[in-house]
Amino acid sequence: MTTFRVIRTTLLFLLCPLLAQAQQVEPFHQALSIGVHGGVLASRFSFVPSVSQRIHIGNMAGLKIRYDVERGASLQLEANYLTSGWREKYDAAGTSYTRDITYIETPLLAHLYLGSPSTRVFVNAGPFIGYALSETSSVSGEANMSEKDLARHALGIKSKFFWGLGGGPGLSFGLGTHHRLELEGRFVYGFGNIWSTERTEPYVQSSEIRFGGFLSYLFRF
Repeated sequence: MTTFRVIRTTLLFLLCPLLAQAQQVEPFHQALSIGVHGGVLASRFSFVPSVSQRIHIGNMAGLKIRYDVERGASLQLEANYLTSGWREKYDAAGTSYTRDITYIETPLLAHLYLGSPSTRVFVNAGPFIGYALSETSSVSGEANMSEKDLARHALGIKSKFFWGLGGGPGLSFGLGTHHRLELEGRFVYGFGNIWSTERTEPYVQSSEIRFGGFLSYLFRF
């Protein structure tokens, strides 16, 4: 009998802190948040046949709406304006080529997070859909470029529709009840091609890869 009492007392001693912590967990309430974000975007294109490139640096800014579905999981819809493209690499001094492409983009992301209301770690992931609004190019040292290079530079975008998958990790910091700041890294792999992929065309693949870092502010209603 004494042994049973010792075991019971020990179990109660171990479970009391856990029960007290469970009672302190705040009830979950679904909520809507609206925010803005912006940051630096790096990109390059996957060309077949390959093209020697440097990293192209652009920027991104946009709006986001997030709806908290349940504890630890939200849905996030964004509307972004961004500049991406590619930058070619040449050995000859003073020789360069850069193509800038501006897009509007609407990712639909799952936002999964862990942590307390004050500090969280999260991962965003989902499909990305975009449309190319315009393209511009800058070139120097054309005398050092091959006919193949010049022919490639003359190719305009055939398919303006962008689609792919992406996401990335981040940190989220609560500032009171309604305000939140977030730092996020993002990687997006495009499945579409900007040029025709017919066998008679010079490039059978011309898809885009993007990555970058962003800062966000959200207001929770």
